[in-house]
Order: sequence, then structure tokens, then C-alpha cells
Amino acid sequence: MSPLRPSAAVSVAAAVLFAVAVGGCAAAPTPTPLPELPANAAPSSTGSTAPDGAAPAQVAAPASPSAPASAASPGAAASPGASGAPAASASPGASASPAASAVPSGPGTAVSLASVGRLGPILVDAQGRTLYLYGADTSVRTTCTGECADYWPPVTTTGQPVAGQGVDDGLLGAAPLGNGLFQVLYKGHPLYRCSTDQVSGDTSGQETEDFAGTWYTVNALGDAVQGG
Repeated sequence: MSPLRPSAAVSVAAAVLFAVAVGGCAAAPTPTPLPELPANAAPSSTGSTAPDGAAPAQVAAPASPSAPASAASPGAAASPGASGAPAASASPGASASPAASAVPSGPGTAVSLASVGRLGPILVDAQGRTLYLYGADTSVRTTCTGECADYWPPVTTTGQPVAGQGVDDGLLGAAPLGNGLFQVLYKGHPLYRCSTDQVSGDTSGQETEDFAGTWYTVNALGDAVQGG
């Protein structure tokens, strides 16, 4: 084999270098093109493009500001009467001694005891007139009104009844009649006089049946006197 000529050797070396350069370029990988984004694709919440065919990421709606607490309506506030309301007081009719507390504090009609014939000591007024109770009365309120009151006038007072000799002050009381007048009570019985009694000591009304009831004189205990 004949030796290469210098010019030929240069040509061969150049050819080898060219082949190496071309081979190295051919070995480099071809970059993969990015897929095209569809025209109607929406960007994801992170700003990246959603893959082809995948549903776009839902963007969370901003939270609505919480509604301010509604102010309490005026009606919801407790009314002044709801707190510390004073307890309701008992009606006068419920009192153990009805009407007696309403009588003016000054002294009123006097009631005493007097011994009258066979009846013994009975209640009389300051003039010595006999006092009676009405059997039809069932409470401190009189049931003798109108024509009845003309024949049997109530014993009235404008102040506290006064207990005379032999009379129990604790049994005395009064019930309102109206117009500032009160009827004297004894042991809860309304007291009356009899229009037919003329002078002290008369007892013409004793055990009289009149106006659907019986009338009696009254002893120191506040009980009806029977007989005599």
C-alpha cells in the first residue's frame, strides 16, 4: 500500500472531523413541542394551563362578609315593669278585718254594755239605745238596705268605734257604707237600731221576724241573745 499524500491525508482528516460533528448533532434529541391550548380553555386557579380535555379548575368564590348582628328590636327589650315589679297588694275585701283599716283614725261612735231586764248585759250606743244584729247578714256587708234600712237604721261612725265599759275592743270594727260613713261591727256582725225603740232600755225589736230575717240583741261576746 502506497503512503498517502499529504494533501490526501488532510482531506481524510477533514472528512473525519465533519463526520464526527454531523454525528454529534444528529444525536441531540429533538425538543417535544408543547400541546396547543384550546381556544376556550380557562386558566386554572394557579395560573397554569389545564391539560387538553381536563375540566378547568374551579375558582373559589370570595366568601361573603358575615351579616352584621341585627340590633334588638325595641319590643325585645325588657319593659320597666318586668324587672323588680312590686308584688300586687291584696284587695280590701280579702283583709281579715275588712274596712276597719280604712276607717279614719279619730274616735268614732261609742259602744257600751247595759243590763236590760231579763236580757242581761247587751250592747247599747252612747244614748243607751239597744243595738241589734240581723240574722240574714252573712258577712260584714249589710244586706238591709232601702225600706229595711228605714226601719232598722245602721249604727254609723266616721272614725274608729270606741269600746265602752264591758265591750271587747278587739271585736269592734267598721265596714264602709259610702259617702264617708262606716257601719259599726261587733264580732263581724253589722249593728243596727230599731226605729220602734223610743227610749234607752227599749227592746221592741228583740227576736222580731222582719225583712226575711230575725233580729236579736247582742251580748258582750258578740253572740245573738235569744229569749227574754
